[in-house]
Amino acid sequence: MIHVFPGLTSGSSAAAGKLMQDGISSTQLLQMLLQREKLLYQNYPLSLAQGEGMIGWRERNRECAWMCAAARRIGLEMDAASLAVSIFDRVVTSVRIPGKYVNCVAVGSLSIAKKLCEDHEEDAPVFLGRLRLEYSAQELKRMELKILQVLGWDAHLPNLNRFVECLLSELEATFLLPSIKKHLDFLLCDSNLTSNFRWSVLALSTVSLLVEATNKHWQYPINALARLCKIPMSEVNRCRVKVSNLWSRHMLPMPSTFHLLADLDDQDSDMDVDYPLSYDQSTHTPAPSSEASEFITSPAPRALQPTPC
Repeated sequence: MIHVFPGLTSGSSAAAGKLMQDGISSTQLLQMLLQREKLLYQNYPLSLAQGEGMIGWRERNRECAWMCAAARRIGLEMDAASLAVSIFDRVVTSVRIPGKYVNCVAVGSLSIAKKLCEDHEEDAPVFLGRLRLEYSAQELKRMELKILQVLGWDAHLPNLNRFVECLLSELEATFLLPSIKKHLDFLLCDSNLTSNFRWSVLALSTVSLLVEATNKHWQYPINALARLCKIPMSEVNRCRVKVSNLWSRHMLPMPSTFHLLADLDDQDSDMDVDYPLSYDQSTHTPAPSSEASEFITSPAPRALQPTPC
């Protein structure tokens, strides 16, 4: 453990304990995530299949924004939305996805993530009804099966929220996590970042900016985490600039120490105001040409059903 906030660790101990599963410490879990990431994400930057009717990064960002907004609307935690984006990105960068099916892939990704992250089971019709979608339960089930086939039936993917949790746990500073929900959402929905940096690099850059905003002695613990993750600080610094610029463009200030010491429940209630990641139906991609090797052939494409947020 790297102590960054001495005297403020009581609030983080419970969250740190959450990261320990079956006797696995946060350090061990972090190493497992890094190994999985190295195995699954070897080639950066990521790319999408080219061709008429195939989705582009703009469509990818739109669907990720929809998943984040939909997750918030039905009360899912950050880990579910983050995992959904990781699943979605893994699928769209692994196989060819015609634009007319991309929303169905996003719904299936969110449904799988919800099942893995939530304690209670929810029937598909209820889930679709809460999202105000017109897909049938059978269509959703078929899409989930197709996604799982692409993933090799292993949807427990490394994701941004998981890495951030582990890194903050190493610093005994997991009490900072609730204050950066919007910050993480904007990262998840920006393909300029997600296609060029691994989740671990994005997470470490995020944590470094967060710690810098709350502790003037931030460089030593971040350097220690970089060594632990075997991430060059030059890559972290390059990513930090891009992350900071993104947050600045969206006017997302880093929380001050004063705000972090306030009641975090009050911060959570503030997150529900004017969610900026809306679904833009006007950017729907046209149907693919007959030459495209489509991965998704069912269910039949429907008019996209955005979730009001």
